[in-house]
Amino acid sequence: MKTRFRIPAATLCALAAAAVLAQQPAATNEGKRATDALQSGDYATALSIFRPLADAGDPYAMFVMGQMYEQGAGMPRNLREAARHYERAAGLGETSAMTNLGLMYEQGRGVPQDFKEAIRLYTKAAESGNSVAQSNLATAYAEGKLVERNDAEAAKWLRKAAAQGDAFAQFNLARMYETGRGVDRDPGEATTLYAQAANAGLPSAQLNLGVAYANGRGVTKSAIEAYRWFNLAAAAAEDDNTRENATRNRDLIAQSMSREDIATAQTLARQWKPRAPTESPPKPTQ
Repeated sequence: MKTRFRIPAATLCALAAAAVLAQQPAATNEGKRATDALQSGDYATALSIFRPLADAGDPYAMFVMGQMYEQGAGMPRNLREAARHYERAAGLGETSAMTNLGLMYEQGRGVPQDFKEAIRLYTKAAESGNSVAQSNLATAYAEGKLVERNDAEAAKWLRKAAAQGDAFAQFNLARMYETGRGVDRDPGEATTLYAQAANAGLPSAQLNLGVAYANGRGVTKSAIEAYRWFNLAAAAAEDDNTRENATRNRDLIAQSMSREDIATAQTLARQWKPRAPTESPPKPTQ
């Protein structure tokens, strides 16, 4: 009987996290010093620069202050103050602040829970090109929790986020192409998207790419490539389900491989490096 390799049952990843702290560079030398201080954990220096800028009306500084209040970085954690700073920054067009404030409204943290306001903020930020907001909005449409379920709308926003290199969006869109949910079923496109997310370092995508190579689904069958991606997923996965599936599949496919092929796959896994954000995502090996 032909062996089929195991793939996780979940269709979509969990809602994407809020925007990363201070992810855009500051324009001035003083702003760069503040951002460097923030990223190195020197919160006192960061506060001494960002707080006056926020008080003077700088939207990015307001966003950073919101993050610092939300995370309790250099000050007591205060979700109400975080929401207040995000709201001020969002009002001035800061899309990361809109996204984080939307997440707070979704979860009812620091503000009353309000799904309608969460969707409004996600949509505004997504339409302005924020990839995290696009991914969050897509997940909302796919789950049908915050808004009426609409798979086609979910796929639309996932495409936009995936095109910007969002690995979670690439994975979720791949699952939609794999199952034909909201899009025409296309195993080849699913595998291409899995490869993009896998090369960005997402373990669940590495597992699913390994499954695609093991079964020859959307890509030329290759035990070496399957072993490589299973091995990477098993090593990097933080959740038990992904790690256990990757380990099982790696050990299963190894039973049909020569020692030389296993050694080659292990070497490929050791040599692999995650794709830098500025690099174009590669297509899977044919």
